Amino acid sequence: MQNKHPAADVRLITKTELCRRLAASEASIDRWLRSDPSFPQARRLASGSIRWLGEDVVRFILELKHVAYEDHGFDPTGTMGTEDM
Repeated sequence: MQNKHPAADVRLITKTELCRRLAASEASIDRWLRSDPSFPQARRLASGSIRWLGEDVVRFILELKHVAYEDHGFDPTGTMGTEDM
């Protein structure tokens, strides 16, 4: 049996991919990097080349607080009539 290198399963993502995963703009990512210490920090590969560890991003997303969302105009069952809104 071969031993896997510890970095074999590490997934690095670009800022573009980070924006896509978080549905956020680059400006929002930059703001969160400056203001939120829990936001995943980038790793520098070379001059001008930064990446994020995919597992850090997933962990950050899973640790976000759940919020109650009450959109009374949204009916997931499709049973409300327009007179109920």
